[in-house]
Amino acid sequence: MTPIENAARAMHAQTAPEWSWDDPDAELLRRLYRANARAALLSLRDPTDSMCEAGGDHVAQADRITVDAIWTVMMDAALVQDV
Repeated sequence: MTPIENAARAMHAQTAPEWSWDDPDAELLRRLYRANARAALLSLRDPTDSMCEAGGDHVAQADRITVDAIWTVMMDAALVQDV
């Protein structure tokens, strides 16, 4: 599953609408969720200072930590900012 599809399904699950994601008549709504998910991911493309700091804390450990782990801590920092 792509990140956009994953985010769209998460948005759908969070709002708990009256329709099922798998409803064959709901393609227009699925497209809307995918468009919103894409917009959300695009908005996270440029990291904030706190995201860079969170990722930068692990750069010295690059031999022990993977890039995906660095991205995860950067995203965690972004999510904390919104609370």
